Amino acid sequence: MMKNKICGMIVILSCCFVSVSMAQETNFTLVAPDHPTLVHNRVDVSVEKNGQLTLQAQGTQLQGKVTVLLREKVTLLSGDYAGWGYAYSEYKVGKLKGAIYFVFHDNEWQGMLSGDVVGVAQQSSGLEGDMTWRVAKVGSTSTQVTVDLAFDSYNPGKQSTIQDVWMPVLSGFTLSGDFESTGQYIDSYEQDTTVLLLPAPDGNIHRARQFKGGGLEFGTYQAGMDSGTLWSFIDNTKAVDPFNKKRFGTRDGVLAGTSEIFFNKDAEGNTKINGITIHVSPF
Repeated sequence: MMKNKICGMIVILSCCFVSVSMAQETNFTLVAPDHPTLVHNRVDVSVEKNGQLTLQAQGTQLQGKVTVLLREKVTLLSGDYAGWGYAYSEYKVGKLKGAIYFVFHDNEWQGMLSGDVVGVAQQSSGLEGDMTWRVAKVGSTSTQVTVDLAFDSYNPGKQSTIQDVWMPVLSGFTLSGDFESTGQYIDSYEQDTTVLLLPAPDGNIHRARQFKGGGLEFGTYQAGMDSGTLWSFIDNTKAVDPFNKKRFGTRDGVLAGTSEIFFNKDAEGNTKINGITIHVSPF
């Protein structure tokens, strides 16, 4: 059984969790709970490859045509989590380019922007709707701006439906602890998430390419008196283990921003969660 409390929690901080005019970062290390029990499910999924989304950026720092190539989009079609999905995408705006790691539920999309533009991408009306980028960095320049992207066109990619896909599920995954940031003390932190692992939706794990996602995570957190929601795209590895999967995600609320997380072992062999948050204005 998984413990609800972490043995300890170390946070290395260089900023406050408040709205700021320049991008600020928080590095953190958590001690992971005992290895959880995964519940195995069989689901049907839809896989779309290389769909293209075109938008127009209407901001002071980012303007003009934006293309988003959906390298792989996976949607659950059956089971308790039907409507959830993830998508690895690549964006380009002028000479700027990078990746967006999306998690979505029906028409609500949240994604971590990485590369030349760093921040959070949001879309609330599905792919054929306007998008908002909350930007923390453009190139090497730190900033705090909101960029509205007007929908232009969407050309679906090659689509297929795959039945009876193995999907391990971890629900009630809880991390908790106390931490302190510069100038602000948060006397408690707790997050409760659900993890859905789809290591090889095409049915052959050995042919999985690097960009293929391994699943998604979603849930809520409580930080002191504040709360929020979180979403994470889970990167592909061959091991079906939530503690061997890198996360590229986002949070809203007081800890709004990107959330990049990876796992390793300490000197005593305990699993630890390390990560970095790049903050954006709370939303």
